[in-house]
Amino acid sequence: MQQSEPLAVMKTSAMQWARMQLHTKYCLNDSILGQLNHFFRPEPMHHTPVFKVLSSNMDGDFCLGGDLTLLAELVERRDKSGLQSYATSYLELVNRLLCGSKENFTSVAVVQGRAFGAGMLVALAADIVVVESQAEFMNPSILFDDYPCAVLANKLHNSASRDMVMEVLCSGKRYSAQALFELGMIDVVCEKGDAERQVYDVVARATQSHYGRIALQNYRKNSNGLTHKTTKILVDKWVSNISGGDARFVQYLRRLGRLQSE
Repeated sequence: MQQSEPLAVMKTSAMQWARMQLHTKYCLNDSILGQLNHFFRPEPMHHTPVFKVLSSNMDGDFCLGGDLTLLAELVERRDKSGLQSYATSYLELVNRLLCGSKENFTSVAVVQGRAFGAGMLVALAADIVVVESQAEFMNPSILFDDYPCAVLANKLHNSASRDMVMEVLCSGKRYSAQALFELGMIDVVCEKGDAERQVYDVVARATQSHYGRIALQNYRKNSNGLTHKTTKILVDKWVSNISGGDARFVQYLRRLGRLQSE
């Protein structure tokens, strides 16, 4: 295993597994976003397609969202450049997950605890979502309202109605693993402690079957993702909205940020 804080990566010929090292604050900070974008970078098309697996080192948490403490600091300083950098990195990660089948990899998210906010959206953007029964999902919509929620709704429309998917993604309600499984928004629900075995089983079945591998690799080839122009428009709009937050908004972000450490 190659250790590189805050991401630990294990590689085999068919699979690469990244574990987020969330020791004190269970969120997507600048460092982990950068390393995740590097991990999910496009693979050379002449190479054998690989499975890229993302999980957390914490049994109780997958990820509790964006780095709200950092966002509070950036808003308080009116640091539009910092906000743009963070938002662009976040959208790039979701986009790479959504378009992985075009970039010669199949993404797998393993959720063994709470997946809130950006953590929920990152997990659901993966090609295959393996979840333990104790996991919980919630999106309070601190970050982008329009995207990736709308794009994820398009991705999941074959499993549940668009209205139902948008309700899950935008209502701010908490959902169990079983509830999302019944809606078709996640692929596997298993008992506590069994997620890793399920992942190895999925990868083994796909790699043993040429047609199964092709089917997984083509699972969402119709996802076009975001153009650079669209990304810039979304980021600029979000930065314009959030950078004008007053002292009460900053205090609200800080209060939520403290909860990410509990």
